[in-house]
Amino acid sequence: MTTPAPERILVGPAAARSTVWLGRGSLLSAESLLASKSGRFLLFSSPAAKVAAEPLREVLGRRLLLDRFVEDREAEKTLETAARIADAALEVGIRRDDALVAVGGGVVTDVVGFAAAILLRGVTWNAVPTTTAGMADAAIGGKTGVNHPLGKNLLGAFHPPAVILIDPASVATLSDRDYRAGLIEAYKAAWIADAALAERAEREQAAILERDEEPLLALLAGAVRIKAAIVSEDPRDSGRRLLLNFGHTLGHALEAAGGFQTLRHGEAVAWGIAAALEISHRRAGLPETQVVRLRSTLARLGPFPTPERDPARLRPLLARDKKRTAGGLASIVLERIGSARIDRTISEENWLEAAAIMRLS
Repeated sequence: MTTPAPERILVGPAAARSTVWLGRGSLLSAESLLASKSGRFLLFSSPAAKVAAEPLREVLGRRLLLDRFVEDREAEKTLETAARIADAALEVGIRRDDALVAVGGGVVTDVVGFAAAILLRGVTWNAVPTTTAGMADAAIGGKTGVNHPLGKNLLGAFHPPAVILIDPASVATLSDRDYRAGLIEAYKAAWIADAALAERAEREQAAILERDEEPLLALLAGAVRIKAAIVSEDPRDSGRRLLLNFGHTLGHALEAAGGFQTLRHGEAVAWGIAAALEISHRRAGLPETQVVRLRSTLARLGPFPTPERDPARLRPLLARDKKRTAGGLASIVLERIGSARIDRTISEENWLEAAAIMRLS
């Protein structure tokens, strides 16, 4: 039985476009799919991403100028890590026509992409996400960056990868917790933009949780297409792209309140979505039946650790939300499954009230 050719999805405007190759076997075609003008690559991978990194090492062989590990933990998503990556690249004589390859979860792709953005004022890079969160969201769209003690992703740049390889074989070694937490981003995409995909993902949730490749690929491909369409329309995150922030306004505050240790990113977003459902019901008319349905779907992706709910801890973190403008917080609410909108009338206090009553059952 032959392996089907990977699906090709284009992300972003022509001047800053990424090509996504999605499907089983895409890693084995990496030599012809990855982008590098010189043909030379600098590989940075998570130690846990062996399923993806080892085939790349074999395929690229002598074309590898550098091969280094980057830890895939939020605590490592710092300027210091980006500096170490830049130091290593400069020490081996990186040129502007060489390319970086980031293999791992969202932390690895974000920080390596950020290093690529600042090295020699910008070099080509490729993303090979190996987590469900990376495949559905983090590696797509060109946002790179690192965390700051005052909040998540406060330092960064728009620097899209030239190529993104997504092979479902990479999820084989993920822990159940990481696998499930990452799926939140894929379900989120369906909930804001595609009711049919949401219904299918809900119907096939048991199979997806068992890592059945066909329904998993269908969900990931749907999420990538949604993000690709939105990013192509709004590459700089000034309009419709804000819809992808559903669940993230409070989610980022919850993640930071736990010191980026207590909750996985997807788990924090799940709680943020739970709060957003409460607000959406009251402020956007989201039917109660759909609130219950989405809450139940979220609960089956858990269980998730209990987040910080102390308003004194959360209030300053909400105040530093990077999507705040003079017009207020850019909160995302659901009007119905598959249809979201931006609402700048929702205050920090509204979010704190929702945080106090949010639940996943």
